[in-house]
Amino acid sequence: MKIQVETRALTVLVTPEGRLDFSAAAAFQQRVETVIAGAGTAPASVIIDCAALDYVSSAGLRVFLLAARASQRAGAFFAVCALKPAVREVFELSGFNRMIAVHADRTTALAHAPQGPAPKEHRTAVPNDAVQLSTLNRFLEQFWSAAALPPAQALPFELALEEVFMNVVMHGPPAGTARVEVSLLLAGNELTMTIEDDAPEFNPLLIAAPDVTASLAERPVGGHGVFLVRRMMDTVRYLRIGARNQLTMTKHIAP
Repeated sequence: MKIQVETRALTVLVTPEGRLDFSAAAAFQQRVETVIAGAGTAPASVIIDCAALDYVSSAGLRVFLLAARASQRAGAFFAVCALKPAVREVFELSGFNRMIAVHADRTTALAHAPQGPAPKEHRTAVPNDAVQLSTLNRFLEQFWSAAALPPAQALPFELALEEVFMNVVMHGPPAGTARVEVSLLLAGNELTMTIEDDAPEFNPLLIAAPDVTASLAERPVGGHGVFLVRRMMDTVRYLRIGARNQLTMTKHIAP
């Protein structure tokens, strides 16, 4: 397969051409890792343009997943664009379109990419104890103030932080025996909050949504927290990474 790399300011566009199968995966992964590492200055954005990609197998999907994780660790925006029907079907069947930002074309992907330097990720960690919720709320408030974000748009993140953290506290291992890490990353007008824990595997996105048309007598008492998070955020993605749960939530912040 052929691989073209193009740099536009702090954005790097990677364009694979042909088939991304087992035989091509290793070389493509090495090229993408080199792009993410950067030469002197790491990119603020990495976009994989799939307009010329005809085929992708599970080995190819693995490269996309590793690239997305490496970009996240580097604080870089990561997206793919221009998926052909056959490639899009593989992304949708595997759920990768829910974990990785997918845009219709290169122009749209570039419009979502941050124009400034790679943003700095802010991170904190606390034990899974309900008393730590106030510590996490202060962390969010301090970040919000330092970034000069509109106060009125903090609600979805306040609610998501409480709902996800308290789920770990109430349904995870005994208090104080698990570690919960929260990170905030502002890239352009996109704010991403990631919550990780080392509790037993649990994907909250598998919880069925409540029937919001049910009567008072029929409505279950619980089960609304994750539903609210999914409705208030633009994207919510879950991954099990080693022995850790990772929930990533992103929302556009209007200036």
